[in-house]
Amino acid sequence: MGIETRHFREEIQELLDNRLNLEARLEVEKHLQSCEECRRELEALRWIKQFSHQQYAAEAAPAKLEENILAALNLEDRSSVRRTVFPWSWGLQPRAILAYGFLLCVAIALALSYFILREPLRKSPELVSQPELPAKPPELPVKPELSSPPKPSPQLEPSPPRLPTKPKLSPKLKSAAKPKLDAKPNLPAKPELLTKLELPAAVAQDYRRYKAGKLPLLLQTEDVREMEKFFSEEGITFQTRVFDLGMMNYRLVGGRVHQLINRRSALFVYRGEGNKILVCQMYPGQVTKLLPAGVVRRENKGIEFYIYRINGLTVVFWQEGAVTCVLSSDINPEEVVQLAFAKAVKI
Repeated sequence: MGIETRHFREEIQELLDNRLNLEARLEVEKHLQSCEECRRELEALRWIKQFSHQQYAAEAAPAKLEENILAALNLEDRSSVRRTVFPWSWGLQPRAILAYGFLLCVAIALALSYFILREPLRKSPELVSQPELPAKPPELPVKPELSSPPKPSPQLEPSPPRLPTKPKLSPKLKSAAKPKLDAKPNLPAKPELLTKLELPAAVAQDYRRYKAGKLPLLLQTEDVREMEKFFSEEGITFQTRVFDLGMMNYRLVGGRVHQLINRRSALFVYRGEGNKILVCQMYPGQVTKLLPAGVVRRENKGIEFYIYRINGLTVVFWQEGAVTCVLSSDINPEEVVQLAFAKAVKI
């Protein structure tokens, strides 16, 4: 096969680790310019490597770790030698047997005293007096007396005939109410306010609905390319970036074209170990125009992130060109933020 028809999967990892010679590096870089699949794999590997460095930074071993281990081993050797050299230490066992026998005798004595003292209590006249409790049921006949209040209810029945007098005034009220209906053109401003105030809550509600089985996925697949093709065929006009997170123990399970308040979004879901769930959504719009006040802002790689905590869920927004991205989950909040940092692409 020619160079243009094969994929440099092993060489991509070595290129990322800077282990290729100059000739091989130029060949792989030339192939990446014309192969979208290899570019995607390079981007995913770069993201995984960066996330691993952020999450699992190497820690140096303590300076005296080796000395402490050797000292503990020497101490264990000395104690084993003492046990073999001084076998008379086993003579302590009879003392322990005597102590256990004494404790057993005390326990038997306590048990016998308990049964002996309990017999007088059975014959006590105080317990015989307990049948007085049935005296309470006679109080129940008081409840029928409460049934008498329905008698005044017939007096309330004549009141409905008085209501027909009100419809006579209703024509005037209707004529006066008509000009008030003209004020309804001001209502279109309310949906915008609802969008600003309820967008993070709506994202959190979508996560809960999916976890409860009330938000089905229209396509179930682990293939990221098939997922992106599905979004394109369903009318999503912007580019959707669906990464393969297998190296991070998260696998794609599927997605759907969703309605997030008043705009269409591409929604796709990942699952990890321990049934961890990540829900990602992408939709056209500017994140700064939609988010309410009170958000926690953090910056990474020149990208600004908007973080919310809503009833145990973490919701993170960020901007990629003309598209707003949001990641939501109920796992550790900082882990969700770090996943958003690693996934975000500055455009």
